[in-house]
Amino acid sequence: MFYQFSVGQLECAVVSDGQPGPPFEPALHDYFTPDSGVPDDVLRAAAGRLTLTCGYNCLFVRTPDGMAVVDTGLGASFLGYGEYIEPLVGQLEAGMKSAGFSRSDLAAVVFTHLHQDHSRGAIWSGEARFPAAVAFAHASELAFWSGPVDAPSAQPHIEAARETIRLFGKRLRPFEHGAELLPGVTTVAAAGHTPGHSAILLESRGDRLLCVGDTFYDPLQLTNPDWATPWDLDQPASITSRRAILERAADEHLLIHAYHLPFPGLGRVERSGAAFTWHPVC
Repeated sequence: MFYQFSVGQLECAVVSDGQPGPPFEPALHDYFTPDSGVPDDVLRAAAGRLTLTCGYNCLFVRTPDGMAVVDTGLGASFLGYGEYIEPLVGQLEAGMKSAGFSRSDLAAVVFTHLHQDHSRGAIWSGEARFPAAVAFAHASELAFWSGPVDAPSAQPHIEAARETIRLFGKRLRPFEHGAELLPGVTTVAAAGHTPGHSAILLESRGDRLLCVGDTFYDPLQLTNPDWATPWDLDQPASITSRRAILERAADEHLLIHAYHLPFPGLGRVERSGAAFTWHPVC
């Protein structure tokens, strides 16, 4: 699946790496748990459903310096969530072909963070899948995954993160927040989910899009911005970042790209009292 649109003069496309549907949609109680601050009875009362739709929406943008992609999905031959998942993900390269992109076209890979569902698509075969591309990740992200990692929720991601760092080698460039990586592509602070978790702002001719990575997984986190997940390594920081991102998105009327929302993950945010609401644009 792919969806093409533009941000000013920046030609963009969301390409899906997959989106498991019923009966393989993940359970809400796996994402929002008592340990992450969401008691079971609160979740049941707020949700009115048992599952969420988890997309893997990779954002391509054609810049004056070449084609870039923000995050790369789980990649092929992935069994980490169980055997059922393998045919449902790893669709990025097929989607790229349908959209008219080739692996050798890619000039840059921008990682919001290095969890396996954002980075493995670039390295799953044991080699860098985009041989002409440089890569970008926040300096704190690279330092974290290169050192000792003790957090239990981080363990499934260590192999992909370290392999990404190894395979890109000197072509993996650390950035700080507020840096312009490519013309019209700037990084925005969103730490907490991981130490270097970042949002990515596209801007051209007055149009703007904010790619929010894993700032939220489901619209429930807009109506309940203080809900964290088991994968937020610093839950208080993730909540602070989520509120800041949502406030900015609402106040500045930004188009949002949400990696895990249903394809293509594009929408806008509005304030609703102390909370927010999600309005998909397509």
